[in-house]
Amino acid sequence: MRLFWSIIGILLLGWVIWDLYAGYTLIWTLVYRDEEPVLYWSAVSAWAVLGLSCFFGWRD
Repeated sequence: MRLFWSIIGILLLGWVIWDLYAGYTLIWTLVYRDEEPVLYWSAVSAWAVLGLSCFFGWRD
């Protein structure tokens, strides 16, 4: 099970890296960094926290 969550965490962190590179993220619609910076950074921060949380606290 630990491997599963590690893969999910890597995918979420990859999503964060892509969002930072592309300048937009997907929540229920596309959110662009230049148009809605607060919503964009909130969403990217949430993806990052979720991705990092996949590596901590899971027991086999």
